[in-house]
Amino acid sequence: MSSSILEYAHTKLLEQEWYMNHIIPEHLIRIYWCLILMCIYALIELDYLPGKKWKIRKDLQTSSKEILYYMKSSLMNMIKWHILPLVFYEIFFYRPNVHFYVTPTWWTLLWKSVAYTFIFDILTHLFHHITHLHPRIASFFYRSHAIHHASCGRYIYPWNGFYGSKLEAFAGLIFFLTAMIPLQMDPLTRLVSILFIHFVATNIHSGYDFPWMFHNWSRLGRLTWHGSIGHYFHHQLGRKNVSTFWTFLDRLSGTYYDSTCHVSTNPNEFIYRRDTALIR
Repeated sequence: MSSSILEYAHTKLLEQEWYMNHIIPEHLIRIYWCLILMCIYALIELDYLPGKKWKIRKDLQTSSKEILYYMKSSLMNMIKWHILPLVFYEIFFYRPNVHFYVTPTWWTLLWKSVAYTFIFDILTHLFHHITHLHPRIASFFYRSHAIHHASCGRYIYPWNGFYGSKLEAFAGLIFFLTAMIPLQMDPLTRLVSILFIHFVATNIHSGYDFPWMFHNWSRLGRLTWHGSIGHYFHHQLGRKNVSTFWTFLDRLSGTYYDSTCHVSTNPNEFIYRRDTALIR
């Protein structure tokens, strides 16, 4: 039954010429998906949906006006620095895909989606260290990177995720595309991987520490996956936890900040600790 579902989805997707013969639809779906996820967290933030008690910093409030402004700005950045370059690429360089694709298995969907986050982390982590090879390069990059951090007061909000500088927005597109190359994905796996990486990226930038998030599944999850807590400390500390998803590269490069050992001094700071809850 499960394999037939995959085969049906795979076949139907291959039949869609508007999708298979162009590169833009895949990325428009990605942007729509990001906006949907942003809207869900915006509704939580504005108390239209439950979940406010899991917010990491309860003293920081955002108005609907601010949310709309940053969502609009993020959308414009995605259009200017993600869609328009791809339109240029499709007009002058892109050729319709003529490969024969085999229906993926559930295992293929799983490991390639996870591998996608690994490769993306490698690219962003290397980029971070390369930009620090020379003080002038570091100054140029972090002057622009500060736009993103300042936009959310060194906190994390999903609607600020694409509000960064032009350099960051365009670099994000390059990393998303490059990370796919070694995995040789079929169209269905690529679409699922894109939806997956944006889902976990939005959760990591959410500013909420829900019990169902991967880093709260177990102590191993907290040690291997940054999650919203790990990225919260990246915004607080700057040059710590520079990888987006996994902790391995930060541990190797000395940029890891261990959130499991963090002692909160802010009475408004909330960090869910499943290990403490289990002991009790």
